[in-house]
Amino acid sequence: MDEQQTFSVPNGIFVNAHTHQSMGVQSGEWAVVNCEPEAFSAENFRGAANGLWASVGIHPWTVDENWRERMPLLERICEEKCVVAVGECGLDKAKGGDWAEQLACLEAQVALAKRVGKPLIIHCVRAWDDILRLCRGIPAVIHGFRGKAPLAKQLLDSGFDLSFGPKFQSESLRLAFERRKMWLETDDAAVGIAEVYELASRALSISATDIPVPGTLRLGAISASGASTNLRSAK
Repeated sequence: MDEQQTFSVPNGIFVNAHTHQSMGVQSGEWAVVNCEPEAFSAENFRGAANGLWASVGIHPWTVDENWRERMPLLERICEEKCVVAVGECGLDKAKGGDWAEQLACLEAQVALAKRVGKPLIIHCVRAWDDILRLCRGIPAVIHGFRGKAPLAKQLLDSGFDLSFGPKFQSESLRLAFERRKMWLETDDAAVGIAEVYELASRALSISATDIPVPGTLRLGAISASGASTNLRSAK
């Protein structure tokens, strides 16, 4: 893998850690846009130049008996410098495909993330024990986390970062914030990332511009800079 250029996040930038929308990124925002392998085009993602990076993976909803045929393309794409994470990938007992195929597909993407040295973006529905078993020990962000504090603590203790959309449990948000393992996202919601930052800032009783990029996990080419020094104890 070619060594990535690292872009430190300037103070005041709102980072959208997971979105399915590449349009509408405003000045002062950076976004990690999720793509399935077949939808990826490197020319759309110019990093700090246009505020767009990519995460690419096989979503559990699209896993079928042919997922292995998609892996060579995914492996090539994940070598691209503009791709900062593998995923979203994961497990879904409510809506995903065949369970054995989901497990095998996730294991393959975990191995890929280790090989290319990039974190995972994880989708999980009713499968936390398996996520903990398969993904512990590799840099990973649980996206769209809405769970309660005990589950948040278990995941944080196991090394995961948590990403929150517009709906979240305030106590879980605070736990992740205090450990500098909190990301914010829009996913597919019809809101902007600035609005999610405002919701989080109210829950934490701080200014939205004082919410830092987590210092514990580098999303590929995106790393914390002076923004992380703005961390204040929530009152």
